[in-house]
Amino acid sequence: MRIIQNWLRARWPGVFGANQLEPPMAPMALPDIPGGESGLLPLSILDKPVRIEVPMWPISNPTPTTPEVLWLYWDDTQVDEKRWEAAIPEDELFVEAPVSVLQHGSVAVTYQVQSYNGVITASRSLTLTIDRVSPVLGGDEGLLLFDEEVTREGVTARYLEKHENILLAELPPYERPSVGDVISYYWDDQPFANDLMGELTVTREALDQTIYLPIDGDEIRKRGDGQRYVHYQIRDRAGNVSARSRPAVLEVDAEPIPRNLPWLIVPQASGAGGDLSLKLDDYVAPLVVIVPADAVVYPDEVISVQWGVPGDHGYYTTSEPEEGTDDRFLIPERSVLAYSKRTLEVGYWVRDGKDDFPGMPCSLKVTEFDKGGLPLVKLEGADSNGFSLGAAPERVPVSLGTWRGIAVGQRVNITVTGVLQSGADAPPCNVLTAHRVTEAQVRQGIGANKDVTLPKAFLATLRRGETFTFHVETSFDDGTTWVEFPRYSPKLIA
Repeated sequence: MRIIQNWLRARWPGVFGANQLEPPMAPMALPDIPGGESGLLPLSILDKPVRIEVPMWPISNPTPTTPEVLWLYWDDTQVDEKRWEAAIPEDELFVEAPVSVLQHGSVAVTYQVQSYNGVITASRSLTLTIDRVSPVLGGDEGLLLFDEEVTREGVTARYLEKHENILLAELPPYERPSVGDVISYYWDDQPFANDLMGELTVTREALDQTIYLPIDGDEIRKRGDGQRYVHYQIRDRAGNVSARSRPAVLEVDAEPIPRNLPWLIVPQASGAGGDLSLKLDDYVAPLVVIVPADAVVYPDEVISVQWGVPGDHGYYTTSEPEEGTDDRFLIPERSVLAYSKRTLEVGYWVRDGKDDFPGMPCSLKVTEFDKGGLPLVKLEGADSNGFSLGAAPERVPVSLGTWRGIAVGQRVNITVTGVLQSGADAPPCNVLTAHRVTEAQVRQGIGANKDVTLPKAFLATLRRGETFTFHVETSFDDGTTWVEFPRYSPKLIA
């Protein structure tokens, strides 16, 4: 019948609705996920007909002499039909796909409606997916693979310390991996005791790379030392389940080894233990951090100090102690100043050539320079009485002296605000915006060559007899945070 209707539609389109109806809905389908199958039906519902709902079509008026008919199509094959001779209750707007058509694969689901006037209108398509095939494990019965050190020496405390307290189990490639597959892995003290350790859901990104199961070191310790059997099972989104993998047998000796590596000492900072603060006004370069005398460090081990975290503008790490010492490390001034107004982590670790042992990091709050020690911006022609607009050039030179810690690449903002002649606030005038300090400016200050100016035209818009204000700030960390300089507010004189 569908083929005849399509042929009639091509020859006499007026017999059929010109616009397609909204697609049908499968309320029991799983929500679509990125990279997953469209309209995936759970395996658990496939033993009975699947309900397909349709939205009410625009005009409906069925009668005994002009009934309305709804046909359901499953890949162009009609599989169900309903007809009405009276007003259609909303809860009857569904048809069913019989169990016989619920076969593995993707299917296009549509419907057609013949309205009371004889016009037949087709719907847009809904894609559904039926998955009846279980995941098939990879080679060697899906046996998990581990680091050579684990295979040789077992899961030791030193290994977990070196690998961020995580044991990675490599999953052999299996057939038909799909987004949304759930891998349940087990950590047993007897074969197939099925003691669940954790679950991992396969993402779209994971499909293009080796899949690793992250086994938490704390959970390993909690379950004790001895011989352990590690295996897994895969369940896809539809609910198909693989066979259980062959268990990998591991020896576990994960009780932690005591290793005392207390907080670093920062002599110029105040505070105690892991909570310190550093006032830049009191800071004298170079800044020294010291590994405490009670830290357990052996002669053949290397200490590395870390200031901040990778990616920060002021991040710094070194394994080179101050000359003539083995426990004192110098932090460059640019890295100290970059954390002005911020709190950073200062830590260290010890490396013995095979393993890394992290020390206890301390938190260091860096307090910005006091404004009293920072330079005041200058406007050429301004004095204690104010600034005379009439005698001013078209571009008025602005300058700023050097400050403690000034360095090439630091950023500077200079903005001027004031009051318009109407009494409203003037739009800010940007003299410098995120300007990078140059090598010459490190020596001479900003504007020493009269190359930084404020337009007279801006000042001319301001109310006479009122002050206008210079806002100056600098950033030691490439614009992430800003340190305010003292404000300068001369009076504008006609």
